[in-house]
Amino acid sequence: MGILIDTVRIANFRAIKNLEVKLSKMTVLVGANNAGKTSFLRAMHLALGIDRKIVNREDVHDDGTNDVFEKEIIIDVRIIPVDANGKRIKEFSPNWADCNGISGNLKADLDDQEFFAFRTKYKFDALIQTFRQETFVLKEWLIFNDWQNTNIEEKGFQKLESIPLIFVDAQRDIQADLKDRSSFLGRMTNKPDIDPSKIAPIESQINQLNADIIAASPNLEKLKEKLKKLNETVLSSGSDGVEISPINKKIKDIGRNLNIHFNDTGAQSFPLEYHGMGTRSWASLLTLNAFIAWQEENNDPYFPILALEEPEAHLHPNAQRQLYHQLSNISGQKIISTHSPFVAVQCDLMDLRHFYKDGVDLKVGQLQFSEPIEKRIGEIKVELENPITPNSQKKGLQKEKERLLLEKRGKINKEEKRKIERNILNSRGEALFSKALVFFEGETEEQALPILAKEKIGRHPFELGINFIGVGGKENYKPFLTLAKFLNIKWYILSDGDGDGDDNTETKVKEQIEESIGSQMFDSLFVLDIYDFEQYVIENGFVDEIITKLNQAENKENYLDDYIQQYHGQPKKNREIRDYKTNTIEGRKDALLDVLHGNKTQFATVIANAIISKKDANGKTIFPPKIDDLFNKIAIDLKIELL
Repeated sequence: MGILIDTVRIANFRAIKNLEVKLSKMTVLVGANNAGKTSFLRAMHLALGIDRKIVNREDVHDDGTNDVFEKEIIIDVRIIPVDANGKRIKEFSPNWADCNGISGNLKADLDDQEFFAFRTKYKFDALIQTFRQETFVLKEWLIFNDWQNTNIEEKGFQKLESIPLIFVDAQRDIQADLKDRSSFLGRMTNKPDIDPSKIAPIESQINQLNADIIAASPNLEKLKEKLKKLNETVLSSGSDGVEISPINKKIKDIGRNLNIHFNDTGAQSFPLEYHGMGTRSWASLLTLNAFIAWQEENNDPYFPILALEEPEAHLHPNAQRQLYHQLSNISGQKIISTHSPFVAVQCDLMDLRHFYKDGVDLKVGQLQFSEPIEKRIGEIKVELENPITPNSQKKGLQKEKERLLLEKRGKINKEEKRKIERNILNSRGEALFSKALVFFEGETEEQALPILAKEKIGRHPFELGINFIGVGGKENYKPFLTLAKFLNIKWYILSDGDGDGDDNTETKVKEQIEESIGSQMFDSLFVLDIYDFEQYVIENGFVDEIITKLNQAENKENYLDDYIQQYHGQPKKNREIRDYKTNTIEGRKDALLDVLHGNKTQFATVIANAIISKKDANGKTIFPPKIDDLFNKIAIDLKIELL
């Protein structure tokens, strides 16, 4: 059995005014620059960091309400016992319950589950002109709205040496670690763990090796002879007061000149200082793993917290993917901030935390499963349908059901999670870092819309953070909308209409918007009347342009006429007989639609190029109305100046 920091609360630190973050064993923080990810990691370092911590005036959150010297930085951390699968259990194991700092300070919540929580405060002390740290055990873990209550503070406690936080910033470099004796690598090498009985023989061998090196080098021998004149200057009493030691003589000093060589070519190896920053950065993370393994051997219990800022720095995409799995194998709990889709998509979707600013306030989004709520709703339905359930009880059950239905909004089930992972994480990880997501149903839109967007905006949409995502059907929008809400990303839907002319599609899509977003945000929904994408373009006056581009693409003079001649009167897959000649105008439209439906991936660019080719009297591209409305809405929301 083990432990886990499951919740952290922070007030008045850097970008954070008041924040709660739920953590898993391997949490990945995503979000824009300056969204507060590093502030969160630094705050955790103040509470649990293993090295010296200094707080300055600039570290206090300044919202202009009062003097920063009057504010307290507050960090609350809750630790819970978990089983081997990371699930919360009722009690701490004996080794954790008895360890320094936690022993005697365990509390129980309303469900009689144990936890240990402590508070770290930093406040400016005018007498000593610096920020003073205080620590308290918390008697209770209150709801978030009341969490800063001082009445729950108890006596201070010993430092949690068994739960150290190791902060690794984006500028890590193993060469700097080697020179810094306070770094985790410096601490490992500063005092080599060698059996004392073996030190004297090893040092004797080193002395002999130094002598052999000097004897083999006329230059070093000459240097030694000249330096002996120091005896005359300082009146040394030693017979041979000067020594030259190419290799450190004492084992305790080995770490000072330690170097690491790496061979990536199969030929000569070189010191890491001659390798690129990617190799050195990665090596720094690997030595961290060695440090933790070393500490585990000497401490029981031991549960390190790794706060990693942009571990992907300087690494190529394949190395970034591999890096995540290496980090996941390191002992302890990991909190990773990243701007890399290659790192973010490796994690479990439920471990993502999205940092964003809602106006001036910092928020953190987290996806949650709906299954527990759905299970309870199912139980309530059974009770409501049971004839022996009293009416008085049914009223209460109905209210509970209504409350749970509201609570279920914005949550996803396991099948919806799978769809997001398949359609976004596995193929479009960059969508996690988008400014806008455009959702649609079909394959044609996937290829055509980016081309049309570039024509409308004048820049490739990816440059502006706009991604286009196919959802595979009109009933599949909900999980993708939930993800967009979680990521605080603007979203848009370009939905096919129903061919039979009713409003079924629009109604279904609106229901999904309301269920996932939690409100009637329908101004970002664009339904293509009663048509799918191909038919909508045809019905809005682009027949001639499509035929022209079709002939060019197929290198034929009259591709559509040849198609009509070949397939008129033939059955379709649904056994309907093709009739392209009875009504010439509508027949040609039907034939053109069948051509486009027959090979969507091949003819998507044909449709896009056909639209682009149609100009008004001023030479400006004419777009189909709903597609034009979509791009105009995106431009307004993202403040894009159109051509």
